[in-house]
This record gives sequence, C-alpha cells and structure tokens, in this order.
Amino acid sequence: MAIQVHNQLSGSRFINMCVANWFLHIYVYSTIPLIADQLNQLSAPLGYAGLAIMAFAIGMILPGPFGAHMMERRSRKEVFLKSMLVLGPLVILLLVYSSHIYEVLLIAMLQGGAYGVSQTSLGTTLVNDVLLSRHRNKGDLMYGWAGRIGIPLGLFYGYILHLIFPFSSAYWWTLIPCAMSFLLVAQTQVPLKAPVKVPIITLDRFFLPQSWPLAVTMVTAPWLLGRITGRCNDATAFLLLTMGVLTAFMIQILVRRRIGQRTLIAMSYLLVIVALLLLPMRYELTDILAYLLTGCGVGAVSSRHLMDWVTTAQHCQRGTAQNTYMIFWRLAFSVGFLTSDFGLIRGYRADLILCILSITLYIAWVGKRCEKVDED
Repeated sequence: MAIQVHNQLSGSRFINMCVANWFLHIYVYSTIPLIADQLNQLSAPLGYAGLAIMAFAIGMILPGPFGAHMMERRSRKEVFLKSMLVLGPLVILLLVYSSHIYEVLLIAMLQGGAYGVSQTSLGTTLVNDVLLSRHRNKGDLMYGWAGRIGIPLGLFYGYILHLIFPFSSAYWWTLIPCAMSFLLVAQTQVPLKAPVKVPIITLDRFFLPQSWPLAVTMVTAPWLLGRITGRCNDATAFLLLTMGVLTAFMIQILVRRRIGQRTLIAMSYLLVIVALLLLPMRYELTDILAYLLTGCGVGAVSSRHLMDWVTTAQHCQRGTAQNTYMIFWRLAFSVGFLTSDFGLIRGYRADLILCILSITLYIAWVGKRCEKVDED
C-alpha cells in the first residue's frame, strides 16, 4: 500500500522528476545565448551559432541506439547521474577553456550526447518507474510540460547572464539549475529493476519509425520557436514566450477533454499564425502579443502531439515514442534556429505556409488516426 501511495501523480518521487526535468531544460537552453556570444567573440563566421545548435541535436541522436542496453543492463538512476556530470561540469569546463570555433562545435555535440542519455534515463524510464501504469499517460504529459516551460525560461536566464557577465563567468552560473536537477534525482528513491538481456544496438527506447506522420504535423511548432530564438536578442521576448507556454498549460488544465484533438491543434496553430502576422509590424504592443501567442500555440501543439505519440504507441513502446518525439522536436528547433542564424529565410511567409499545411494535414489525416486509437 505504501508503494502505491508513493507511485501517485501527487507523490514526491514523481514531482521530483518533473522539477528535475524543469531545471534540466533551464540549464541546457540557458547555454544557447552564451555559446552564441562565445562564438561571436571568437570571430566565427555568420551562422556558426546555428551550427553549434545543430551539432547539439546530432550529438543527442548518437547514443540513442545504445539507450535500451544502458537502461536495462545498468542502474537507470546511475546512468542519469553520470550523464549529468558530463552534461554539466565537464561540458562547462571545456567551454570555458575552449579557444577555437571547432572546439565549441565539438563540445556542443558532446553536450547533446549527454543530454540525450539524460533524457532517455529520466524521461522515458525513471518517470514511468515511479508511476503506476494507469497514471503514466497523465504523468508523461505533466513531465513534458515541466520541460516545455523550462525551455523559454532557460533562454531568458541565459540571455540575462549574457548581459551581466562575460561568457566565461556566465557559464558557471548555468550550473545552478544543472546541480538542482542532479540533486533532486540523486535523493529520490526509485525501484530497482532486474537486468534484462537486450542487444547493444536497437531501436527500442530510441526511434519509432511508424510515428512519422505525427512528426510531419508537429515539427512546424518547434521550428518556429527555433526561428524566433535565432532572430531574437531581447530577454523580454523570452520571458513573454515563457508566459505564453504557462498560459497554454493553464488552459489545458481548465479545458481538459472538452475540446477535440483536431480543434485544439487548429486553434493552437491559428494563434501562431496571428503571431506571425503581428511580428513584422514592429510595435511594442504587437511584439508582446506575438510572443505570448507563439508561446501559447507552440506549447499546446507540442503537448497534444506528445500525448498522441504516447497513446498511439503500444504499451511497451511508450519510452520509444517519447524519445522519438524528443528527437523530432529538437531537430526541428535546431533547423529553425540555423535558418535564422544564417539568414536563409527573410520574413515569415514560409512559416505561415507551414502552419497552414500542418493544420490541414492534422485535421484531414493525422488527427483522425489518433482519435480512432483513443476510441479503441
């Protein structure tokens, strides 16, 4: 009975995991403005900050095929804690003392690899270990929101550090949320799992190929966030994006299942379309509304798609579905950031077209498939 009490959504172990994920995302995304600043001071050519963000995404994918082997053959909590030591202190130490552009790119790839391992152990494994099976859908949703809120907040934190300190000093301050994430998981008791024999290389806990239709209609949202992040040099904008994501979270709590899946996606993308129409106006009020609407729309689209990924996968594929979502989300964010940093796309016409296509495809195709699974 005591185990069941601790395995509730309101249990301290699950709450610790969610808060740890929040701190983890604050840390990871707070390094983006600092890496951009460092590359600028190293006289890197235009677009190299975008290449660093893309290197992170590539690094995040590399340990994926070995994820299931690590989770099943070793202590999952130990895997997370060791990955955090690489992701935090080691990466920051290397960044502070790096003196060449390509060193920064390689360190960003190492950071991505450590982040991929930490998310595989925390998000696709430990969170589910501390919850009863009937609570895992809601648990995955809440865990996802914790990280989602941490993304723009991390960008805000990093940009403030960039304004106050030189990058060599600012990097050390980013370790505060990293340490908090480490300590929260370190002091949380998790069930021990008997080792299971699995292949060293496998798609389990890494990639779910049949879920690609969800990626088609989801990637526009993180792409747009990456585009805005790549073009933005205002801490207030990141704070407004955070408020927008929080608003989407509160609306989801209030609305719950009163709005259909396809209606929710359509409304969320419509908010983003309105934001894209407001951004070129360059007035203070329109900018405020645009960033709030973008945060709200991107947060709602991402949340709905994560739930679709989890509910349409088989029970044993839950962790694989979550990891697939994470890969597509971060890749889309990175490509969006890269296009803005290189100045490849002027204006927001292409983004508007992508939003319209995403709405159409979800309503006419992807959403129908997901709703059928929910009914079954």
